This record gives sequence, structure tokens and C-alpha cells, in this order.
Amino acid sequence: MSINLTELLGVPYDNLMEAKVDKSPSEIVITNNNGETYYIVTPEVYENGPKQSGYEIVVSDGE
Repeated sequence: MSINLTELLGVPYDNLMEAKVDKSPSEIVITNNNGETYYIVTPEVYENGPKQSGYEIVVSDGE
């Protein structure tokens, strides 16, 4: 079974501040393209796909 990152990542954000405002305390914000696009995911989702594809955490849970 292959992982479809598009389904895991959901709606992209162009602005980090907007993503930070929309995320819940238990979610993280990640990016894979030097800050041009951001995604809000749970830490579990991040560990199960995006992390292996080179995405980086830019806002941790609780922030």
C-alpha cells in the first residue's frame, strides 16, 4: 500500500502565519519547499509519510 501524501497533507497554506493561527495545539506545521507552502498535520501523520519525503517541522505542537 503506497501512501498518498496529497491526501495526508490536506489544504496547503502560502503563509506561515495563517497556518499557525489555524492549527490546534496538538498539530504541527510542516513544509518541504523552503517555506513556500505549509501544511497542518498531526505528529502521527508526519511520522507516517511526510517525514520520509523530506518535509520539515516549522511549528511544533503546543506552539
